[in-house]
Amino acid sequence: MNKITQFFSLVLIAVIAIAGFLYFGSQQDIEGLKKSVAPAASIYPEAKSISEKLNFINDQSESLNLSEISQDKWVLMYFGYTSCPDVCPIDLSKINLSFEMMENKDKLQVVFISVDPARDIGVLDQFAGAFNSSFLGLTAHSHELETISKSLGVYHQVVEVKKLAQSDHSIDENHDNDSQRNQEADSHEHYNVDHTTSFLLFNPDLKLTALLTSPHEPKPMAEALDKIIETLR
Repeated sequence: MNKITQFFSLVLIAVIAIAGFLYFGSQQDIEGLKKSVAPAASIYPEAKSISEKLNFINDQSESLNLSEISQDKWVLMYFGYTSCPDVCPIDLSKINLSFEMMENKDKLQVVFISVDPARDIGVLDQFAGAFNSSFLGLTAHSHELETISKSLGVYHQVVEVKKLAQSDHSIDENHDNDSQRNQEADSHEHYNVDHTTSFLLFNPDLKLTALLTSPHEPKPMAEALDKIIETLR
């Protein structure tokens, strides 16, 4: 073996050694990160590339993909609906508290995704912006929403809210017929939507990286988000 061959062999061995050191070092970092952010966040063993399946619409029914939304930031995605009586406002309030506590909030975009497009198109940004002016509100057409839900493992289902029978109430005889007809016409709007309460975190490459899990306490969430963003950037 001549000197040139020996030299290149040594270089190759050095490159392999450095690559191995960096790989196993990064794996140790990730394992340490998983432990440090639990139980507030659960990091996937490998980030999932599914952004091509995520097609959304805004209040003007204009199509948007995740890259247009993220603008090279991390994305924290929450599914809910604007008529949600309690869970959604509480969750978004917690997200806002966490967001304001973060050191890296300039690297994160919070996106509210409505699972009730029929009622929510037109008020998405207004609803999300009520919790923080930087939060975005989006939804998707019903068939797209099904695809998105399956891709992300998100559950949602319409639950009818039955009106109490008139026999259970004393009805003022002075109520006119028009009022009763209006109530009947609006009956289709009386429903709730059961849905997933996990918060989904995408990295700047738009890969699903982690879930923030219940009970969604603001301070642990903020700390977990900061650690993930700083370690996996």
